[in-house]
Amino acid sequence: MGLFDFLKVSVPAKKPAKPAPRLPVSIVEFDGRSFPLASLTTKGFVTKSFDGSLIPGQNARVTVRVDDPAGKFTFAATITVADTAGSKLVGTWTILPTEVDGVIRKYTQLRAQQAGK
Repeated sequence: MGLFDFLKVSVPAKKPAKPAPRLPVSIVEFDGRSFPLASLTTKGFVTKSFDGSLIPGQNARVTVRVDDPAGKFTFAATITVADTAGSKLVGTWTILPTEVDGVIRKYTQLRAQQAGK
């Protein structure tokens, strides 16, 4: 037995940690800012919070990212700001491609079915 044998300890190899599960989040993004979606329809959307960086009547180019149990999709669209009262943003679509319209219709139907269960 050597002088430093007490330092020889077998340590089991660590298994890599599993990444934390990603929470589904649906957001509206523009100008490097993002706000969580409260609702989404073929007419427009409403966010849960808003910082007041847009004003009613203003047009903006936004990216919508939907990620929840009813669907996962992303699209870009042009909106007109309808309302910003109560720290929420209400936007109506000014230019919405027909294929995106179809995806949103299917998404809202799935959300309604899930809410009814």
